[in-house]
Parts: sequence; C-alpha cells; structure tokens
Amino acid sequence: MGAVRIIAAILLASAAAPSLAHGLELQILHTNDHHSHLDGASQDITLAGTTYRVEMGGFSRLAGLIEGLRTDNSLVLNSGELNGTLYFSLFRGEPDFKLFNALGIDAYQIGNHEFDEGEDVLAGLIKMAEFPVLGANIHPTEASPLHGLDIRPYIVKEIEGEKVAVLGVLKVEKTVNSSMVTDAVQFSEETETVRRTIAELEGQGIDKIVVLSHLGYEGDIALAGEVSGIDIIIGGDTHNLLDSTGELAEMGLPVSGEYPTVVDSPEGTPVYIAQAWEMAHGLGVMNVTFDDAGKVTAASGNILLPVDRPFQVLGADEKFADLDAAGETALLTAIENAQTLVLQQPDPQVAEILVPYSKELESFRAQDLGTVAQTMPFERIPTAFAPGAAPTGSYAAHVVADSFLAYLPHADIAIQNAGGVRTEFLSGTFTVADAYTMLPFSNTVATLTMTGAQVVAALEDAADYALNSGSTGAFPYASHLRFDANLGAAKGSRILAVEVKDRQSGQWAPIDMAASYRVVTNSFTALGKDGYDTFATVIATDPAAHEDSSVAYAVPLVEYFREHLQDGALPPLNSDDYSLKSVTE
Repeated sequence: MGAVRIIAAILLASAAAPSLAHGLELQILHTNDHHSHLDGASQDITLAGTTYRVEMGGFSRLAGLIEGLRTDNSLVLNSGELNGTLYFSLFRGEPDFKLFNALGIDAYQIGNHEFDEGEDVLAGLIKMAEFPVLGANIHPTEASPLHGLDIRPYIVKEIEGEKVAVLGVLKVEKTVNSSMVTDAVQFSEETETVRRTIAELEGQGIDKIVVLSHLGYEGDIALAGEVSGIDIIIGGDTHNLLDSTGELAEMGLPVSGEYPTVVDSPEGTPVYIAQAWEMAHGLGVMNVTFDDAGKVTAASGNILLPVDRPFQVLGADEKFADLDAAGETALLTAIENAQTLVLQQPDPQVAEILVPYSKELESFRAQDLGTVAQTMPFERIPTAFAPGAAPTGSYAAHVVADSFLAYLPHADIAIQNAGGVRTEFLSGTFTVADAYTMLPFSNTVATLTMTGAQVVAALEDAADYALNSGSTGAFPYASHLRFDANLGAAKGSRILAVEVKDRQSGQWAPIDMAASYRVVTNSFTALGKDGYDTFATVIATDPAAHEDSSVAYAVPLVEYFREHLQDGALPPLNSDDYSLKSVTE
C-alpha cells in the first residue's frame, strides 16, 4: 500500500467514524530498538512465492512515512535503545538524537543500552534532546552526571481538549547487569513505579494512559495483567515483530504475536500492546478510539515496512539478480497491494543530517586500527601438541573471543566457533575493513547465563560436531577459558581439565560445575547452531538466560583495537591465556 493510499484510508476511516461527543481518535506512530542502525538495509521478503531482495527501513525513510501520516491527533514515540553499529562506536548517539530532534518525536524512553558508554555520554545526549526523555523508575543521585537533568516520569499531551499521558519505564535488572551504569543511579521496581505513577495521573483527572515501555514483550504482557489504568503499552527491548494481517509471516519474517496483542487488565478491560520490530526496519501505526469516559472502544493497526530500490530477485540458481522491467512491475504491484509494505524514498532533509556522519564513517572503514605483531593463524581443528609446546589451532578465533569479553565487562568467559572467523590476522597493519572481512556475517553479540557443567557440555557439543559432522567450523575457542582436548576420545571425554580465569584477580582455577557463569558468544551459536545444542537447551529451559546485545559482530573487534590494546598493537599469542592447553589426537 503506497503512502498516499494509506493516508487516504486513514482519512476515510476517520470521516466514517461515529461522532464522539467527548471522546478521542488517537494515532500512535512508534519505533523501538533501532540500535543505531540509521541507514536502510537489504532485506529478503517472499511475495506470491517469489523471493525478492529490497532496501528496507532507515530513519530517512521512516521520517518520510511519519511526515505523511502525522496529524494533530498523533503521538510519535520511541521506546529506546542505542548502540550496535559503527555509528554509535564513532559518534556515541549524537546522530541518533539529531534525527529524533528532526523527527520531532513526542517522547523517548531510555533503554538499557543508553548506559553502555557510561552516564557522562548519556547526560550529553539528554542535553541535546529537543524532546521529552522518559524514565519514571530512573533516579540519579547527586553523584551521577545525570542528576538534575530532565528525565521525566511522564508527559501529558492535550489533544482535542483531552489529556493523554505517556509514562516511561525501564527494565532494571538488565540495565544494572548489562550496561555501564553505576551505583550513583538508583532504580525503583518497574510494576510498583507504574502503579504509583498511574495513581498520580488519575489524581489529576487523566484517564487516557499510554505506557512507553522498555520491559520487553513478556514484561509488557505481565504489566498489563497486573496494573490497573493502562490503556496502551508501546514496548521495546525484545525486538518483537507483531502482525495481525498474516502478510509478514508469508513474507518469511519472524512474527511472534498479534498487532496489537490484547491482554485483560485486573478489571477485565483490554490493554493493547505493540512493538515495531527492530533496527529501524519499520514504523508501528496504532489507531485508538476512546469514548467520552476515557475507555478504549477500538484499537487496531500494523507495522509499516518502507521499502525502496534497488530490487533483486532470487533465481533458480539460488543467486540474486537485478529485476527486469516486467519483474519490477510485478513487485511494485505486490507492494501496492500489501497492507504492511510502503514504497518510500528517503526524506531528503533527514537524509542530509546523516551525510557528514556517513562520510566520516566510510572514511573510517579505510583507516588503520593498529598493527598485528605476528600472523595469527586460523586453522579450525587443532593438531596435537604437548603441554607447554607451541599451540595449534585458531589463534584468530581466540582473539575474537577476547574482543567479545573486553566489550562486555560483566561477562565471565567468551566462546567463539572457529568458522565464524574467516581470515587470519596477518602481521602488519590492521584496518576497519579487515575487521569486517574477518567477521562478515550479520551476527550480533549475545550472552547466556549457564552453569559450569553446561559450559563444558557446550564445548563437548561443539567439538563433537566439528569432528563428526563435516562442519569443522564448529570447533570452540575461548577467552578466560582453557582446556585440554583429546580429539580421539568419545563425546563427553574430549574436553578435559577445564579452567576459568577470574576477571578481577587474573588467576586461573578449575571450572566450578555448579557455579553460574555469564558466557559471551555470537548470536549464531547462541541459538544452538553449528552443533552448540547445550546453548539452545539453556534458552529453551529459561529464555531469560539469553540476551542478544544487538551489537554487530565486528564492532567489539574494532573497539578492541581502538581502546583495549596498547597503541592498537595486537601482541603475539600468550600461550598461558590461550584456549587450548594441549591437544591429543
């Protein structure tokens, strides 16, 4: 459906709607979890049995959508989350907040990753903001750079003489455990904070309440069922793609619920929940009707995915090729007929904001990050070596695991599959482009909380898969974790004498099978791919044990050279810290 046709449909629906004596027609336009993906990205979608590759999303396209849809009865909301691309590594959220200023958003909820570079950086962003920044359960003390800044518990917007409140809430445990926030910031419990704030708003006579949440989809569902007075929850954190049209699942996209998801409040009244996926792919559009008593009588909508050229099609040879004229006409017709797709060119004014940052980023990709003292090989399966002898295997995968752990200071160990690292570290100059060549996949960095016994089981899984499946890339390498490997033994007996290096003391000790460890890996293996079955079991048993940072795979390696190596120089391998203590064939 084209943008003009969408607007016409909305206006037509408004004209046909019954007159509300004191009610309100409200439109909510929302985004979440963009993780500094400011540009559009290639996305594969299937329409009428044909798979196409299109350019999707990006804030300049979202801006064009918002401009076409926004009315005096609209709220434009963002549920937070920065960090994840080189835009953030280089500019620490500045272009993100400039884009939000240009969009004129009505409210922004702080996400947990906004604290990733510490409170000073977040404080600078809040000072830049020309829009309300929310966080009802965030309470900086005088010791924090955030103290005294305008972090609001809620805003109240007057629309057609009716007051609509938007209150913001952040997931506390994840923020404290997964970011660089300090004890100088205190947090109040999420549910009680929302309950208390709603009571305050109702005391002001406000009966139309939107919660702008960074609690995650399941957290939003729980909140809706526990707290009275909520009408709408616009969520974030868990990147859920919600859809009630049926189209997105048919396109092959990962739909996880209805848009909106409806949950009964404690009184039995409906609460309408929505998210808008991730990475600036799309814009959520929810149309809400309130009656004159402030109750929601209707709420509906869907996510809109702005797409644009270049267009390609997947051929019988399993390769993508440019569309011919007839193929492009067919695709454009399919887009026009879809409820969830919009052919959308970038908004030129918003695109212009990104130009200097994009130029600097492209220049940075060609820059030298540092040097490599000695070539680091990347042999996937190690050959035999005795304790104390020169190690074999993938030094490169070991260094990548080191970079993961350096990037996430709250983690204990890191595990990287050998095949996820596609080149060796050649001695000499190392560039940003080299980092992306080495780690070319669209993986992200993920963590799992698991026992020592599960860590050893995962190593056994990976070694067995590497040795017996033909996929040698599964073999595990690690940081702050080392072991002996007996390649000729049976599964369960290959990984021996596992040790963990304490991040505080620097001392090695035998792994504690009953203890809990926070393990960093890439998103591919975290989901049990490449034979890492124990990782998948951990997530299936307790989904909360898994967290995807949404940080692009290569970013930690870039940061490792920039910030964690002396003068950006990668030294020769320290065999005492290497993953493998010995290998027997």
